[in-house]
Amino acid sequence: MNKLIILLSTILLVCNWTMAQTNAGQLSEEQIFRRGNKYNTWSVTIGGGPVIYYVDVIDYTAMPSGNWKFAPTIMISKQFNRPWGIDLQWMMADMYGEKNGRYFEGDFYDVTINGTLNVNQLAIFGPIGDRWNIYAKLGIGLTYFRSKQFDLETNEILQVQDVYESIDGYPSPHGWLPTDYLVYGYERRFPENEPYQEIETARRNEVLIPFGLGVKYRISKSFDVGTEIMMRHMNADNLDVNLSGADNDGYMFTSLNLTYKIGKKNKRHAAWTYKDFNINYKRQRKDDPMAHKLDSLKQQIEYMALLDSTSIDTSTIVTESVEYKETMSASVFFDYDKSEITQDAHMTLAKAAYVMGKDKSLRVKIVGYCDERGSYDYNIKLSQRRCNAVLKVFVDEYEIDRNRFEIDYKGEAELLSDTQKLAPRGLHLVNRRVDLFVIVE
Repeated sequence: MNKLIILLSTILLVCNWTMAQTNAGQLSEEQIFRRGNKYNTWSVTIGGGPVIYYVDVIDYTAMPSGNWKFAPTIMISKQFNRPWGIDLQWMMADMYGEKNGRYFEGDFYDVTINGTLNVNQLAIFGPIGDRWNIYAKLGIGLTYFRSKQFDLETNEILQVQDVYESIDGYPSPHGWLPTDYLVYGYERRFPENEPYQEIETARRNEVLIPFGLGVKYRISKSFDVGTEIMMRHMNADNLDVNLSGADNDGYMFTSLNLTYKIGKKNKRHAAWTYKDFNINYKRQRKDDPMAHKLDSLKQQIEYMALLDSTSIDTSTIVTESVEYKETMSASVFFDYDKSEITQDAHMTLAKAAYVMGKDKSLRVKIVGYCDERGSYDYNIKLSQRRCNAVLKVFVDEYEIDRNRFEIDYKGEAELLSDTQKLAPRGLHLVNRRVDLFVIVE
């Protein structure tokens, strides 16, 4: 347990270091987990690897020197959100161990249901470098096994009396006769003087607790590769048919895995998304007096823009060979790091669409801006998404011809409010906007 705590602490330190390298402003819209959005959440994993048994009849402490056993596995997983998920896992393997002139062999399969936690989602609120997830697992399940114990020299099936009456200090197991064969999942009692026959009975089953760690690497939206180390601790001490052992049995399974993420190819899996930092921003606004003042100013600016949409301004701006005459102007504003059209913005666009509907000759230039928070490239893309959102309303909702519009996305260029110079932080709101200008050619 102490080693597991040290390992988790090391992982958290690495994640915290990685957090400093992550710029949330550079994340694309599909990388951010937003409540209400649709994400792929189901996946199927296949894998395999060695199984190491920790029972009484083994001659090693950590790793076997030979007779390695390997297991295939398959998992079906469901992701609830960024950090938390659940999986149903199945695996099977042969068993072997030897000690003190005896050996046991058999086979098992187990079924477990496990809760999963992406550790890095708690530390850096997203994948490491957009490629790595480190997760912990804890669950419960059942193992179903058959096993037999043999004499190492003669390879004959051992009876209770061969072990528990011939070796000092071994008490006879409760409920077993001296002539019973040391088997589980097979018939253990036969008439006197008759040879042992391998007659299968119901498999022995025991409760087990699986726990461990894993790592996944994202190859693409559809596939991951990874590895995990899982310890399965049993609630009994009879996997090796050693009926008087000191500790409960267990086995460790280390696997290499390939994961296929089920869902639409244009959507991310929820486990590979980042926290929506705008949630904290909204929470802070509730108790921020300056935020209330900005909201009030926003309403005033939008009201002035609506009034201005019916006015005529005779000033002209000449850029290259195109003349812009603001016979109609309007502005719509956006929340921080958002490109969704608000209810107030819909009202503004409805008035602009009405004007364009009355005069079919009008062509409009849509110009998008951002405040300076975030990288330059990210803000260019964000202003483009804002322009496209406005255009979509005009084309899809008001059925205005797409050819009547031009788009110009400027990102953080041409700020109206310089928040780097103005105290305490300027007015970010006026920079998060799209302007509409009538084009006169």
